[in-house]
Order: sequence, then C-alpha cells, then structure tokens
Amino acid sequence: MVSRFLLLIALIIWGCSKTPQNNITPKWIYLSPSQNGTIGGVGMSGKHIDGKTGQRELAISRALDEIAKQLGTKVTTIQKIDMNGNSSSINSNIETYSFQTAEGKVVKSAIESIWYDEKNDEIYILMVVRGFATN
Repeated sequence: MVSRFLLLIALIIWGCSKTPQNNITPKWIYLSPSQNGTIGGVGMSGKHIDGKTGQRELAISRALDEIAKQLGTKVTTIQKIDMNGNSSSINSNIETYSFQTAEGKVVKSAIESIWYDEKNDEIYILMVVRGFATN
C-alpha cells in the first residue's frame, strides 16, 4: 500500500514538473532580431501537414530567409505541391525549397531560441548569424 502511494506521489510530481509554468510570449518575437550589431531573423509556422518536424523546418527556413534578405542576398523560395486522389482518398505532398545566394559568402547561423505557442499551435524560431566564410 505504501509503495502504491509513493508511486502515485512520484507520478504527480513528475507530471507537474513537465507542465510549463506559463506561456508568455518572448519579447524577441516582436522586437527587431537584428540589434547591437547582431543580425538575426525570426521564423514562424502554424500547423503543418508534416507535423511538428515540418512545422519546425518551415520556421527555420523562414528565419533564414529573413536573415538572407537583410544581408542583401538573393532569396528564392520554391514550393512544389502534388495532389492526387480518387473517390475514396486524397493524397497530398508539399515540398518547400529555399535558396540563398550571397556572392561567394557562406552565412553561418544558429538557433538562438525557440518558443512554442500552445494556444495557437505555432512555433517561433529566432536565428542569429554567427559568422561568415568564403567558398
């Protein structure tokens, strides 16, 4: 009986520790990510057909596009959408490609912060430039 009680207490504590304390929107979502000499970009994605992985990849792509635009690079985004179906089912596939051309420069960037808005099922990713390299 005591072991069941301890197990119940342990499960309650573990469950409470995994619960976020608040869902406060971070300031970096609304402020310019490029400040004090740092170049950054924020990408956001709502629900995605490929689930959380696709949502995260799209947010990263959008953050990189924002950085590329600030650096005067050429940004090309291509979306390929395939849909087919019959009377009983529909299949769809969406592929997004983003190309940045920076005249021989490779931009090294990293994820600075991630925030997930549980209420709206949106992910926000802040990326910042860490350096440059040449081809």
